[in-house]
Amino acid sequence: MRKGRKMSPESRRKMSEAAKKDGRIPPSRKGIKHTEEWKKNMSKKMMGRTFSEETIKKRIASVRRGPNCHFWKGGITPLVILIRQSYDYRQWRTSVFERDNFSCRLCGTRGGSINADHVKSFSKILNENNIRSFEEASNCEELWDIDNGRTLCEECHRKTNNFGKKGAL
Repeated sequence: MRKGRKMSPESRRKMSEAAKKDGRIPPSRKGIKHTEEWKKNMSKKMMGRTFSEETIKKRIASVRRGPNCHFWKGGITPLVILIRQSYDYRQWRTSVFERDNFSCRLCGTRGGSINADHVKSFSKILNENNIRSFEEASNCEELWDIDNGRTLCEECHRKTNNFGKKGAL
């Protein structure tokens, strides 16, 4: 064995070919499905298997969480939740619903499961106005502008270009 030494790609290729000729390496099983019996046996074997706390911590640490995640925006989620659960936000939603007569602006469906949608995305408003606190959000006129809101049924809301993460910066 050549422990600790790196082999050139050419050397590895030659060794692989020799092992295949000698029958030391079985042919590739790529694309071959496992039998139901094999799946059941593996399921039984893995059942009840536990990992040490150290292994679990290593797995969790390797996950891109918090600032390590490529979606990280500086920890604004608690602020967004606070704004969306505020009295001002509920008032804004109610005002938009009343103005639109509780009817979807796109398909005209009245009542049912309706949403108040920001025409200019909620996250864009927060980012453009550099809102980092609830007080700043309360004072931002653009966030509470009823003309920036519209009533949509759930189905139409999902089709908009700023639903969910689609409109996030």
